Amino acid sequence: MTRIEVEEGVELFVQDWGSGTPIVFVHGWPLSHRMFEYQYIQLPREDIRCIGIDLRGYGQSSKPWSEYDFDMFADDLKAVLDELDVEDVTLAGFSMGGGVVTRYMSRHNEEYVARLALLGAASPVLAKKPDFPEGVDGAAFTGLAEGCYEDRAKVSSDFGDSMFHSAPSPVLKDWLQNMSMESSPQAMADSIEAVGEIDLRSDLADISVPTLICHGVHDEACPFELTAEKLHEGIENTELVRFDESGHALFYEEKEKLNQELAQFSK
Repeated sequence: MTRIEVEEGVELFVQDWGSGTPIVFVHGWPLSHRMFEYQYIQLPREDIRCIGIDLRGYGQSSKPWSEYDFDMFADDLKAVLDELDVEDVTLAGFSMGGGVVTRYMSRHNEEYVARLALLGAASPVLAKKPDFPEGVDGAAFTGLAEGCYEDRAKVSSDFGDSMFHSAPSPVLKDWLQNMSMESSPQAMADSIEAVGEIDLRSDLADISVPTLICHGVHDEACPFELTAEKLHEGIENTELVRFDESGHALFYEEKEKLNQELAQFSK
């Protein structure tokens, strides 16, 4: 475990477990790198090095008072990879993290990345646009942002409930809730608004590496047909894997299948 300075006074927390082929994990809203616990405890047994990053504003990373957007998250990720100086990386992004890694691939020319894994990704676009009328009403994202300043605990709890196809145990829900409440309220509010504003469709053409798309068919946060299918259509070299027993939380609901897919793909 280490901290990497990405700009003066701003450090990101990085957990680095195992050895072998590296997978760099980028978490979703409003969680932290710890959401990948059930990947970290298995994949190192498969000669895979698991590198988990807490985005700025989340987990154990710095929480400066600033704007939070996808360009900033992608630039922070580049700074971490520069410091780690790793090659042959499988870059894996979940939910909001899926949008972050999509932006990274275009903005930073796929540097260090040999393979891309998009896991329940909030990419390439979620909210309605003039040429994307099937998208989610943008008011849903502004409503979540406003809720972060009114009753953030309830926003986190409600979102945690919506992640699962099957009801989670109370203690598992508490674990995710505690993780969510570690985040900065400003980061939570700003970045969920950013999720509603992003349009990464033009970034997809810049992705040339093999790409694995893993997505729960019951996902309510990032509906399968709005995200997974659009990514599959927009990225040239992709494999789309359906997770038929999962909602948004495929990292837990079908963790054995996800671990198998990541292990095979990264090698």
